[in-house]
Amino acid sequence: MAQRATTRLLLVGAGHVHLDILRRLVEAPQRDLDVTIVSLEDRHFYSGMTPGYLAGLYTADDISSDVPAIARRAEAHCVIGCAVQLDPPGRRVTLMDGRTLPYDLVSFNIGSLIAGSDGPAAEHAERIKPLHRVARLKARLDELASGRREETAHVVVIGAGAGGVEVAFAAAARLDQAGRRREVTIVDRGGRVLSGYGAAFQRLAERALSAAGIRCRLGVAVTAVEPDRVVLEGAGSIPGDLSVWLTGPQGAPFLSASGLPTEPRGFLWIEDTLRSVADPCVFAVGDCGTFTRYPAIAKSGVYAVREAPVLWKNLLAAARGEPLATYRPQPGFLSILSTGDGRALLRYKGMRSWSNWAWWVKDRIDRGFMRKYQRLQAEVDVPGTSQIPP
Repeated sequence: MAQRATTRLLLVGAGHVHLDILRRLVEAPQRDLDVTIVSLEDRHFYSGMTPGYLAGLYTADDISSDVPAIARRAEAHCVIGCAVQLDPPGRRVTLMDGRTLPYDLVSFNIGSLIAGSDGPAAEHAERIKPLHRVARLKARLDELASGRREETAHVVVIGAGAGGVEVAFAAAARLDQAGRRREVTIVDRGGRVLSGYGAAFQRLAERALSAAGIRCRLGVAVTAVEPDRVVLEGAGSIPGDLSVWLTGPQGAPFLSASGLPTEPRGFLWIEDTLRSVADPCVFAVGDCGTFTRYPAIAKSGVYAVREAPVLWKNLLAAARGEPLATYRPQPGFLSILSTGDGRALLRYKGMRSWSNWAWWVKDRIDRGFMRKYQRLQAEVDVPGTSQIPP
């Protein structure tokens, strides 16, 4: 890297890790860094609280952070836009509106997309990724909840992973609050809900789904989502006033197109330093990076949170030509899935619970996480840190 008086650090995406980098910049300003963060929207929604928001348990303010306000506190530039191209040789990122942002170091914290969601089969389905789309899904669900009570509202969730299960519970809870007759169905080509979570937890989740009156159509693929129904492969169709596509994760296409090594799903291959295996100027955290040393770990925010202090150390070290620290994922983590009714499903090591207590734990953890960033949102007039003009 050429020696510069300051290092241009570009943070693409306003996910957990990058918001934490801004928080650390507020607490410990780095005068040798010129920092820019790119966010899809002014507000970043926290994925862990999204099902509670859909169920009506949280407001939009409860689950989101004001990215430009936090950037001002960190004395960083904030750009609202969507990255569509990475040019490693030229060290620049291009946005959808044509603006280009140069960098000396770049870090990606853009999460994942939903596999198949951009295909013709999902044309009429809603989705929650990228996360700024959650407000649209909430509006659609609220509209459905306001319909005639004597008519049945049909919601279909395609995907039986953690996200699909939580959204199904949230939709059922929201419609129940409104007194709507409803049918909520989960469809997945796999044979069980929550693949990879273990048989005992799967049975507990299936019991909770059954108690909520949520149907599961498993072992069948979806061939098309139409405005009023979901077509199943070789199994007819089911009514769908609102369909949500929540299948497995995939990477943003521009990462694969960059020429940097990516794994089959399109995520950047990274070292345990969070740096690209092929470019020392490129870092990736959260879902959008896959470790060569730990390729099997789940795409889950619980890992991203632990990556934040390592990324902070390594961005500073890379800017100054110092050795990088390594990240080691925790061997086990707490999983809590909201069931939308003031209870949650909890799994931690050998413990499993479906209870109000589990929801209390989840709510306390999530609100505490958000407070770290929301307290930074007080307006501060810092010259030179407004949005970069087009």
